[in-house]
Amino acid sequence: MDSIGFAVRLALLASILMSVFLPIIFAFVLSGKQWRTAQDRARARRIAEYRMNARLLRLNI
Repeated sequence: MDSIGFAVRLALLASILMSVFLPIIFAFVLSGKQWRTAQDRARARRIAEYRMNARLLRLNI
């Protein structure tokens, strides 16, 4: 009887912890994807700027 009560308490604790931490984990996963997208955009912007600077140097402006 005592081991069943312990198992029930453990299951309740696990479900409460998962309900608290699961949304936080999902938020980090989604923000990671958004961070990666932002990094890709910044990289593309830098490459475009470097190309423009190279063209201007070739034209000697």
